[in-house]
Amino acid sequence: MATFPIALPVHPLQYERLLRRALEEDLGLAGDLTTNAVVPPGERLDGRIVARRPGCIAGLQVAARAFTLVDPEVKVSAVVADGALVEAGAVLANVAGPARAILTGERVALNVLGHLSGVATVTRGIV
Repeated sequence: MATFPIALPVHPLQYERLLRRALEEDLGLAGDLTTNAVVPPGERLDGRIVARRPGCIAGLQVAARAFTLVDPEVKVSAVVADGALVEAGAVLANVAGPARAILTGERVALNVLGHLSGVATVTRGIV
């Protein structure tokens, strides 16, 4: 079986502009109307990011930054490392903080994590 090097951290300058643009596109001028209408201000949330399918994880650092760009008070703690092979249902990270911020950032975070993990999974299969 081939061995793979541990992924080095990616510098935020390499991905932060992409995240900001994605969040701006997602929120538009009005912000997250649904979350703001349903979730009371000050509400806190503890959540988990869970793998929907088996695969190779990539982009946890980038996904975490999507949350903290919305609100620096959001805390994301990885349970697995980039490069890990996981089964469907595996917990990848825990997220805690203001509920509105977590719900506002989740779509961008999950899209980026899903895309990067998909590329990593296919790449690993080819290697």
